[in-house]
Amino acid sequence: MNDPEDFVLVKIDGPVARITLNEPARLNPVNRDRIAQLNGVAEMISANDDVRVVIITGAGRGFCSGADLAAFAVGGRPDSQPASGSILNGGTGVWTLLAMRQPVIAMVNGAAIGFGFELALQADIRVAGASAKFGVPFGRLGTVSDTGAGSWLLPRLIGWGKAAEVFYTGRHYSALEALEMGLVNNVVPNEQLEEFTVSLAAEIAQNSAWALRTMKRMFFDGLEERRTEHIMQQFRLRNQGRVQRVEEGAAAYVSKFRSASKNNLTNLGGDN
Repeated sequence: MNDPEDFVLVKIDGPVARITLNEPARLNPVNRDRIAQLNGVAEMISANDDVRVVIITGAGRGFCSGADLAAFAVGGRPDSQPASGSILNGGTGVWTLLAMRQPVIAMVNGAAIGFGFELALQADIRVAGASAKFGVPFGRLGTVSDTGAGSWLLPRLIGWGKAAEVFYTGRHYSALEALEMGLVNNVVPNEQLEEFTVSLAAEIAQNSAWALRTMKRMFFDGLEERRTEHIMQQFRLRNQGRVQRVEEGAAAYVSKFRSASKNNLTNLGGDN
């Protein structure tokens, strides 16, 4: 059960899980403790075989405004900042959302700045509301990427030159600019963001949980594998998938048989 005071809220509705960052008054900033909460939730959901897709968003009018610089401004230590706290052991990749076995959709409902930008970047799919803003102010703050996700993933997503512009200028980009550069998959009116994202998650959730988890792993591994390595991995996983489908089919048959048998016994009992 979620406590309204928790920074990370979780809701699981059948095959779809939702993670919500929850300090809307300040656009959901993070610190190490909050990232630790997020990692704990991510590990819990990732281990749940019944969950097929995950949505992550922010409460209120922001996705995540980045590191909680207010605490730092009143005497916090430099190591109190997020840094690489988003690293999660195990799973598909090293960063929190990439490490989750399920596909993740970032529902970006407002500002995604700094750490928030890199968090959205870790998602498999990004859907932005019309008022969303994206940016990385690291250069202006005299530092570098909070997690390394931005500097590693962004050039692979939108190309070296555009990624360099995003990082070197520290500009804020609108949702439509993010769409144009390939940073987000879709931009929808703010009032339609929820419905659109939930519908997309439901469409994905209709597919095989094993296939979704495996394709995500193949995408990420493929970023570093040689072509021949990737082909051999695909061949091995395809054969594994055949076994998986047979097992799933057998389990479904047994379940159906048991249900039919139970109904027959009930009918017989009723006749007596």
